[in-house]
Amino acid sequence: MSDSPLNCDLPVTDIEQQLEKRWYRTHGERLASPPARKVAGVSDSSEEQDFGVAYISNRFMDVRTLYMIFRRFQLVAINLFMIAALSIMWVIGQFYYGVFTASAALFVPLWAAVYLFEVFAPLTLPVRIDRQEGVVYVGHRGTFYRIPWDELEVSFSHNLQYLGSGVMWERQYYSHLYLRDKYYFCGKAPKGALQRKKISSTFNEEMMYQRWNFIVKYVNEGLTKQEIDDLVGVNFDAYKNYLSSKSLGRRILSYSIFLILMPTMFWWKVSPFKYKWPKEVEAVFGKINYY
Repeated sequence: MSDSPLNCDLPVTDIEQQLEKRWYRTHGERLASPPARKVAGVSDSSEEQDFGVAYISNRFMDVRTLYMIFRRFQLVAINLFMIAALSIMWVIGQFYYGVFTASAALFVPLWAAVYLFEVFAPLTLPVRIDRQEGVVYVGHRGTFYRIPWDELEVSFSHNLQYLGSGVMWERQYYSHLYLRDKYYFCGKAPKGALQRKKISSTFNEEMMYQRWNFIVKYVNEGLTKQEIDDLVGVNFDAYKNYLSSKSLGRRILSYSIFLILMPTMFWWKVSPFKYKWPKEVEAVFGKINYY
């Protein structure tokens, strides 16, 4: 195990030990808030952060959690792999009869299964940070919490993952958000006094810290034009608005690329299988649901 590449100068905490059930056995847990502290020596830029943001305005920001970040990108990797694999098999099939047919019989059902999962797996809600009121709304297994920003408890930790034969153990980094029953807002009653929600997981420690630093910067300083430019791809509505000023050819090419490689941008706009914010939250923000 190598040393951490960054010096995360944050307080060590044992808050994980307070959980009734420790779903994740993590190590070196450090508390990033309260109060919300940036990680020293790491950028707070919004560049390359659109993967983790579902919606952003000067009033509030919806932050994607781990599961939705994974779903946003899974079809990109799978579609590229399938297109490349079938293309190679088609070329080989020009010389060896039946190679492409056999490959298609294997890959196409697998490809279809991934799409069926994407279509029918419900879209889960992000974490909503209300910058104007200084509170955070979190949905967790049917329970909704309203946590003051100044009391929000977010931690960083890691565990070791074995990446396969011939590959050494590697650190996987996590950020978790803690939910206490005193912040219960609506929905199902909390099942325990303390819950933990995993909001990110990555092998890139610096990217995890940059995401947190950007959130802290947004709450403290608001939204800048540079951040608006960086985050044009957070959802379909934002991207459509960005392309509205572009040429017809640029719009057609851009939509075509996204439709082939990342159709989730379009599908999430119309999908009927969505969790929605409860009426208590809609009373504050209106019916605004992004994923």
